[in-house]
Amino acid sequence: MMVGFEAWLKRLRVSPGRVALLSHQAALISTGETSAEALRRILGKDLVALFGPEHGYVGSTAAGEKTYTFTHPVWGIPVHSLYGEHRKPSPESLRGIDLIIVDLQDLGVRCYTYMATLRLMLEACAEERIPCLVCDRPVPFHGRPEGPVAETDHLSFVAPCEVPFVHGMLPTEIAAWLGLPFLSAPIRGQWTDFLAIRLPEFIPPSPAIRSRVTAMLYPSTVLAEAFPALDVMRSTPWAFRVLSAPWIDGEATAAALNAAGLPGVTFYGFVSGPACGSIRLHLTDPVAFRPWQTAVTLFRTLHDLYPTELEAGMRPEWLGKLLGCAPLHALRMLW
Repeated sequence: MMVGFEAWLKRLRVSPGRVALLSHQAALISTGETSAEALRRILGKDLVALFGPEHGYVGSTAAGEKTYTFTHPVWGIPVHSLYGEHRKPSPESLRGIDLIIVDLQDLGVRCYTYMATLRLMLEACAEERIPCLVCDRPVPFHGRPEGPVAETDHLSFVAPCEVPFVHGMLPTEIAAWLGLPFLSAPIRGQWTDFLAIRLPEFIPPSPAIRSRVTAMLYPSTVLAEAFPALDVMRSTPWAFRVLSAPWIDGEATAAALNAAGLPGVTFYGFVSGPACGSIRLHLTDPVAFRPWQTAVTLFRTLHDLYPTELEAGMRPEWLGKLLGCAPLHALRMLW
């Protein structure tokens, strides 16, 4: 398997001019280099700027926390934040650039904000008439869309396009769907099995997505962000794979969820701390697994068993944003 960026790099014969890269540390190629390191090695000073999405170019900033533009301490080039003062590249940040390259590891889930950042970069490049090369990387659930389509009247940074919640599109497919001008660096080789990708290692595209299995379970548990009474254990190795709360009876809840017979996933109940019950999701068959069906069953079961506890401090407006619809509609989807 060859990621889109690496396939393009192998065809590069002469410098395309002054190049900028929207990427992060998760964008590895087969040499073990990041895309930025490979470009710097080949282009030298013709790599003139970097752009970083949410979580920053380094990928260590927490979800929702602003990032800031800085100067690369070794290369001396600007590293522009697209999750701070600007979410769309400013004309000033694009001035003098001959080619923009986008190489981001996405998750194929609409609320994961790299889709929004790709859209805004394509729009900015179109306005400034700068070619934009979009590179593919494998995503979970490719070709397996599932969940509600975002409504036009409820688009936002976490619902930037009228596509299903789990869209499963590669970056070049997103760009083509948007209908904005772009150059394509598609994936070559066998890439349909996200868990079997043969790259040197998996670098988290955001701090809590620590493994490929977590990336696949993320769309089933991310809606917990709208329910502060639930803990997705972001700061632990079990982020987005476990839901915890003092009021959860882990074994009883897991039994109720397993009784639903969801494909590709098994639930386990355990005690994660003093007086704190937890449910762990175990992926058994990535092909059969249905993340949106699992999400609905998971939150509906929790509401059936613990309605008062789950609704404590609930954020229906944020749930509506995540699902790209009115808050009341979003709640009705879950129960």
